Amino acid sequence: MIKYFKDNIKFFLLKRRFPSSKVYYGVQVDHNSKIGKHSIVFSNTVLINTILGDYSYIQKNSEVVNSQIGKFCSIACNVSIGLANHPTDLLSTSPVFYDNTELLSFCFTKEKYLGETSPKTSIAADVWIGQGVMIKAGVTVEVGAVIGAGAVVTKDVSAYSIVGGVPARHIKYRFEDKLRKKLITSKWWNLNDSILIELVSYFKRPEVFLKKIKEFNEI
Repeated sequence: MIKYFKDNIKFFLLKRRFPSSKVYYGVQVDHNSKIGKHSIVFSNTVLINTILGDYSYIQKNSEVVNSQIGKFCSIACNVSIGLANHPTDLLSTSPVFYDNTELLSFCFTKEKYLGETSPKTSIAADVWIGQGVMIKAGVTVEVGAVIGAGAVVTKDVSAYSIVGGVPARHIKYRFEDKLRKKLITSKWWNLNDSILIELVSYFKRPEVFLKKIKEFNEI
């Protein structure tokens, strides 16, 4: 019963902390993490030292650690981002010997070994990550990329690239090179909401969309 009340209090405080977003019951967000406006975090998802951009969502049972996630990202369920490595330069790789902050029943050390820190993972805007994807800590996924379900990403993913497999490999690009460069340069994901509302009908025609952006800039 006590746990029930504690969980409900945490849920209430989390909703009050991020009033412009939707956070489902069972979500855990540490004090170093932030959730952008109109974003959604589904149940049993954990965010640690992570920033989630505006209009992005993360489906249930996912874990994101030490990561920066851009706007308009679509992240499916059972995704792990920022997978950390155990130190390999010590005698043992077991955390009972090097990290007293782990939730372990017993620890041989009274400190946390900082020899190998987990690097920041960067997910740019408008990235789509499929179900069950695992992304290694320190990886950069550039704007507009698509990562197929079940992929294990150990290397950087270029803009508008579609990757899949274990380990993940490039399959194809979503658009031809010239259009990709124009989309990257446009930084359309940073446009004001009012402009995006005006331009949303052109999303099916990226070339026309880019021309319309120029028209707005000239106004």
